[in-house]
Amino acid sequence: MRDVDKHIDLCKLHRNLRETKNDVRYKITNVCFSTNRVIYKIKIKHKMLTTALFVAVATTALFLLCIYIHRKTASLPGPWNLPILGCLHKLDTKLPYLTLTELAQKYGPIYSIKLGLLEAVVISDAKLLKKILVKDEALGRPPMYVFSGVFKGKGIAYAPMHLWRDQRKFVSNFLRTSGAAKFSSKKKTLENIIKKYVEEFMELLNSQGEKTNLNPSEAIGNYVISVASTMFLGKSFNRGDKIRKTLLDSYDKVTKLLAVGGPINFLPFLRFLPQYKHTISSLTKYVEDVHHIQNQCIEMAEKCSSNNSEDEYLNLIEAFFQQKLKCDSEEIYNTEQLQFLLFDVFGASIETTSNTLFWILLYLAKYQNVQNKVRNELNNVLQNKSLQMEDLQNLPYTHATISEVSRIRTVVPLGFPHYALEDIQIENFKIPKGSMILSLLWAIHMDQKFWKNPEEFSPDRFLDDEGRFLQLEAFLPFQTGKRMCVGEELGKMMMFLFVATVVKNFKIEACNSGDVDFSPICGLTLLPKPQELVFIKI
Repeated sequence: MRDVDKHIDLCKLHRNLRETKNDVRYKITNVCFSTNRVIYKIKIKHKMLTTALFVAVATTALFLLCIYIHRKTASLPGPWNLPILGCLHKLDTKLPYLTLTELAQKYGPIYSIKLGLLEAVVISDAKLLKKILVKDEALGRPPMYVFSGVFKGKGIAYAPMHLWRDQRKFVSNFLRTSGAAKFSSKKKTLENIIKKYVEEFMELLNSQGEKTNLNPSEAIGNYVISVASTMFLGKSFNRGDKIRKTLLDSYDKVTKLLAVGGPINFLPFLRFLPQYKHTISSLTKYVEDVHHIQNQCIEMAEKCSSNNSEDEYLNLIEAFFQQKLKCDSEEIYNTEQLQFLLFDVFGASIETTSNTLFWILLYLAKYQNVQNKVRNELNNVLQNKSLQMEDLQNLPYTHATISEVSRIRTVVPLGFPHYALEDIQIENFKIPKGSMILSLLWAIHMDQKFWKNPEEFSPDRFLDDEGRFLQLEAFLPFQTGKRMCVGEELGKMMMFLFVATVVKNFKIEACNSGDVDFSPICGLTLLPKPQELVFIKI
């Protein structure tokens, strides 16, 4: 302001002396005035130039940052990303896999996208995905706050590679020795355990009379968690057991909270906001509730672990302590690791198997012609003999129906995320080190290159011209690669024995004149909306 005041004063003096142009003072002030006017204009222009320069530099920096973000995965196509947010603002918050599928249609089977602070590469082609996920460089898990913070990088699902290798081998051996493998000598033992809890579901339906209206969600959950508890905790449940209900409720709440807290994985600073602080606090509480129940079983098993022989049927806890004695590795075989390992295997069973079974019942209720074909096949093949797991190979239409539901309602539409530990060169593309790799299983199961009319429900697509079951390369319900679901065989057994038993004995119908709601709820998995079905005794 001082420069402006001086300039105004000089202007006034110049006007007063203007009438006496021969006066020497006028001439001096005229020179001073002209000089001052030039200086004043230069200063004004300098300030404007400084402001303009700052804006230009900031804009250029922002532009270059966008260029850097976009070009970091230079060999991959993909949408432009905003700083910090990336493309999070573009995702459908309820059904994000649909947005990613639309982007795949635009950018192709492999593209890059930034989700918050995480660089991601999305794969929507089955052949390409198989080539990538068999590579050791793709075996990592991304640094997501919820899983590294709340779950501490323990367990098996989100464990770092060195821990995962050991625990996968351990769990695979346990499942094989306990019957959950194609050629296990203990398969009959496990089969009988599963059939015991299928029978519990049947008793529930029979207790209601000839016709039962039921939302089967909780009853299916009880079936799945009972099998899992027997195998993994060494604890069986009776109907109405409060511990079973506590476990089921806790897992349900954890699943919902993980979905609510999802943004924290991509924008970790959100955890400092009150609503997300509450989410993390609640999540930790329910995880601890599950651990409390597990710990009772762990304490009992630890006392008697040395009394069991290696060829004896074991639950997972006892097998864990036997392995601890053999390898003497406290770094891996400790109580905290066991807690999160149990949490993972339970969660995988409840979330995937339970939801798939509910979807199967919904589709059978809607498509009565398919249900009748399944029942006729079961009656023709089984006649009066008891159902066995080995019967599946003689029941291709039943197998095809279970598979078609698993395809059209992919319960894990984005698979489990992988992480590039090194640069990965695949065909003409390079996946940069540090990228999260998303398996877009939904898009793969809806790919028109592999599936004719993919939106239609048609079990026949899994059968050849002679009615034999087809193993299709684009069908990946358990994902693919070295980190694919370790419990695939257990899941198949639980689904087949349940579906075949229920359909053989009950006709399933929808309430409300055949109206079934197929619109999904997307959390960690794709689950059906709560609704009742009608079970009519045959």
